[in-house]
Amino acid sequence: MSIGNLQGIGTILAMAAFIGVCVWAWSSKNKTRFDEASQLPFMDDELDAHILEDKSLDTDKPVVNQSKPSQEGQGRQNHE
Repeated sequence: MSIGNLQGIGTILAMAAFIGVCVWAWSSKNKTRFDEASQLPFMDDELDAHILEDKSLDTDKPVVNQSKPSQEGQGRQNHE
């Protein structure tokens, strides 16, 4: 078996995988799941608005800013 035959087989396998992914992505069985996933960025904004409204109504508890990144990895810098 020559290198040309192996390259041909590799090309056919890659093309079959690409076609398989396309069929999976465009199948009607996954449509509802993908539609819900496409709305996730917008749902995040709505959830943030609800959280802010809830915190403004609840004045007994201190408001914690959750948008700051954790300080856990800040001391781990690469010094080369």
